[in-house]
Amino acid sequence: MATFNGERYLKEQLDSILNQLGEKDELIVSDDGSDDKTREIVHAYGDKRIRFFNNQHQGIANNFENALSRVRGDYIFLADQDDVWLPGKLDKMVDFLEKEKLDVAMCNCALADQDLKIIKSPHFDAQWPMKRRLLSNVYKNAWLGCCMVLRSSVLKACMPFPRGLAAHDLWLALYAQWHFKTGYLDEVLVLYRRHNNTVSFTGSVSTNSLSYKLKYRLHLLYHLIGRSLKNSFCKPATKYA
Repeated sequence: MATFNGERYLKEQLDSILNQLGEKDELIVSDDGSDDKTREIVHAYGDKRIRFFNNQHQGIANNFENALSRVRGDYIFLADQDDVWLPGKLDKMVDFLEKEKLDVAMCNCALADQDLKIIKSPHFDAQWPMKRRLLSNVYKNAWLGCCMVLRSSVLKACMPFPRGLAAHDLWLALYAQWHFKTGYLDEVLVLYRRHNNTVSFTGSVSTNSLSYKLKYRLHLLYHLIGRSLKNSFCKPATKYA
């Protein structure tokens, strides 16, 4: 979880996650220099499963990278500070991942307002975004990080993040869609809260210029290809008896 001045909704999200974690699970929180009560709220839990790290005003993608660089588990979930996990999300998504032999899975969600009043449910149509090709998702992203679970092998291939990355989840999703097996669980397991202080931009009307959008997509493709080549060269040679 990446946090930044999230005191208003943070406790609801922490409760919804911690209630689903086992004794050996962990919740990694990276805070990007909050000046509200975010840190106090996290520390007040006194829960040994929470590992808290500081990250000083580096932006959302870097803040998630800081959190992801600390993970020790086999299954990694991305969590926003203001959403709410519905009961059973963790177990259902891990079971789906194992049953379908996937590397990355995404569930459906419900759009909600600041008071968690449902705006649209479900958010995605059936089999979305998996029915879209890689370049279609580069053009118009249909992945949501807050709905994703990935194996540690995927994370290892995607770290460290390229410089200048604006969206951590898009980078992870696109690389996984190209090189790993991905799947979609069409069940609403997250209340995806949208409000005036939302940090992420998914679901909002972009204010970026056309030239910026084009340059950023070329930037993504450049690094996707570069990382693919780098990882292919780094694979150990196959040994034959």
